Amino acid sequence: MGCPKRFLVVFLGFCGLLLSIGYRSVFAMVMVHIVKPTHSSTNNTKSDTLFKHCIPLNSSCNLSLNWTVDGTLYLNTAYFVGGLFTQVPGGILATRFSPVRICGLSVLLSSICMVVLPVCIQNSQYVAVLVVRALQGVIEGPSVPAINGVISAWAPRSEKSRMITIAYAGAYLSPAVAMIVSGTLSCHVCWHAVLYLYGGLGILWSILFMIIVVDSPGAHPSLSINERALYDREASAAQRSSTRTASAIPWKHILTSLPMSAIFVGSFCRNWIFSMLLTEIPTYLQDSFHHLSIFEIGLLSSISEVCMTIVTVTGGVLIDTLIKSGLISTTVGRKMAQCSGFGIEAVCIICLGFITQLEIVMIVMCVGVAFSGLAISGYQVNPLDLSPTYASVLTGISRTGVIGAILSTLTASILRGRPGIPYEKTWHEVFWIAGAIHLAGVLYYGIFASGLRQFWADGLSVGSERLVNPSSDPEFAQVSGDMEHEHVLSRSVTYDSIPKEDTEECDDSPDWFLQSM
Repeated sequence: MGCPKRFLVVFLGFCGLLLSIGYRSVFAMVMVHIVKPTHSSTNNTKSDTLFKHCIPLNSSCNLSLNWTVDGTLYLNTAYFVGGLFTQVPGGILATRFSPVRICGLSVLLSSICMVVLPVCIQNSQYVAVLVVRALQGVIEGPSVPAINGVISAWAPRSEKSRMITIAYAGAYLSPAVAMIVSGTLSCHVCWHAVLYLYGGLGILWSILFMIIVVDSPGAHPSLSINERALYDREASAAQRSSTRTASAIPWKHILTSLPMSAIFVGSFCRNWIFSMLLTEIPTYLQDSFHHLSIFEIGLLSSISEVCMTIVTVTGGVLIDTLIKSGLISTTVGRKMAQCSGFGIEAVCIICLGFITQLEIVMIVMCVGVAFSGLAISGYQVNPLDLSPTYASVLTGISRTGVIGAILSTLTASILRGRPGIPYEKTWHEVFWIAGAIHLAGVLYYGIFASGLRQFWADGLSVGSERLVNPSSDPEFAQVSGDMEHEHVLSRSVTYDSIPKEDTEECDDSPDWFLQSM
């Protein structure tokens, strides 16, 4: 019988995110390795405690640039700025064309950029590196909205959280893997070895992904009988990509939807914290604990990411189980995952502003970052609840929350660059600001989020008819624990003809929050 095809889709999604999201950490670690701070000589001698046979600094396989640490932070900011402009267009492209092709081409071109970067860095061309990083951000923008569209089409209703969280576990495990691999290869092989490795693997993955994966289960030529029966029972309501689907995107309803705004806020807060973990925490450890080598910093930074990955996967399975058993509704499940995960992380981040002992710092960081993995079953899965058809578009909009990453890196750079202010005090302020923003985001999501399918989920009306016949959509039937529609909608139905009791739960007004709880 073989492996179920949806498992293969999830596995390839996991690997793709493990590589593509890892590009950020790989670049950050390479910059830390080749751009030496003023007190690097102390750390270099200490680094031998973990890697006893590193390549000498004067070797042809090593490199040292006279760039500044602040300058390398701006290279990371350029990447995030580039990605800001293609999140929504990427979602639209994945709705209009094949999301598999959009995702595969995005990762393919970004991987080529990874292979080009060593040439620019080797020649100390800062402007060229800045341009390539910004271009890489632009190219990578559509990849995550597109892969969300693929999983939306392949996810049975009872496995949505499980499939998305397992796939996204690759994104959250990627920093740990990238930091360890980068440190090892930079030490034992060459400073640019990890750039070529990740770039080459990304090219290989994108080709395999476009060959093996199809856009939906219905398009797969060899789906097993059991798996086909599963999709007959719990088929995703997502439509296949087409011009008609793309032209009927309900922009007004999406942009004025309170549940959609809650997803954006969750994404904004997550990007603020995630960019801090990737690009700022290593600098914080270096500023606050001078005895640490760069390799120890990388290893310590990776521990919390491993913990988060474990919670991400187990949390997705737990939330799916609770929803499927009818113990909680989808709305309650999303809010519970989001508020508990980000709430605990926010408290832990604020506490970091009062702690000065390394051991306690690591414990608090691991607890906070680990629990944040629960939130992946909240805002990250939520677009599939609101509209499976336009999950790519909703994900693209939510990922404009990368603004949080831009502001996070800029805030840390500005605060750290103030003259006469101790670095320890600067980082305390960075943590307090991040924690406060996180708590505000938890409150907003707890009030306005929803796990219910929205009335605009199938697009705009075409004449007097809906784009999709709702009577054929199992998610419009009553679903245990989710308070779904009790009426079966007839063909060619207009919104005005839907009974009031069938549309109340899709209303974007605050009243539905009390009803859903």
